[in-house]
Amino acid sequence: MSRLKRASFWLGLYTALVVAFLIYLPILLLIIFSFNDSKIMSLPWNGFTLRWYKIAFSREDLLHALFNSLWVAAVVTVFSLILGVMAANGMAKYRYKGRSLFTGYIAIPVVMPWLLLGISLLLFFNLIKLPLSLFTVILSHISFDVPLVAVIVAARLHQFDPSLEEAARDLGASALETFRLVTLPIIAPAVIAAGIFAFSWSFDAFVVTHFVIGSQVTFPIWVWSALRFAKNLPVINAISSLIVVVEILIVYVGERLRRGEGEGILF
Repeated sequence: MSRLKRASFWLGLYTALVVAFLIYLPILLLIIFSFNDSKIMSLPWNGFTLRWYKIAFSREDLLHALFNSLWVAAVVTVFSLILGVMAANGMAKYRYKGRSLFTGYIAIPVVMPWLLLGISLLLFFNLIKLPLSLFTVILSHISFDVPLVAVIVAARLHQFDPSLEEAARDLGASALETFRLVTLPIIAPAVIAAGIFAFSWSFDAFVVTHFVIGSQVTFPIWVWSALRFAKNLPVINAISSLIVVVEILIVYVGERLRRGEGEGILF
């Protein structure tokens, strides 16, 4: 048993070091060099400055792209929550023939490579003669955000006691009242967490967006275009550092809510 514990310890330590080196160290360097008074990410350190942040918030093209991403992500999150909660009910609460097939149908976009999804959506929009714009971006993001919401909420619904709904119906509550007063408060942490992750996925999406956006620009598209010019690198570091910090906080809160740890705080 002691050998097994030692092996588990060293394996866990090795995994933690690899994750820290490959994921968190580059993020940390991004944040550190966003305060460096130099256009080049290199040592030695040239001095502390906040001018890259000031320049970032004075760039109209950057702010416009950031606004587009925020607006698209907000709209996508609303519709994804509505459709995703409905799909989760079909996946978790009811028993019918073809339930496994329906669950697999909903979950496929989660595991499908985004490159294939982007190409497929581009071909579809061209086939139906729908001009590429932020509207097609919203439709595309909904296609992969709905399965994410459905999977998270369905996991919560699998633990839901259906007798609570039956008791509410016996007391005279309608189906809508039962969902609003009984079901929704219980699954609310999962719904909120799903909304946070859906917003983050939509805001960060680049591959799918690149195929279906047309002449519009979102923040990931702006970053991809701006990286071709070295003078934009410090500005990208600055605005990306802010977004990384905000998204880390969002993901942390979303994960706590998904696990139900936030119930005592929210309700």
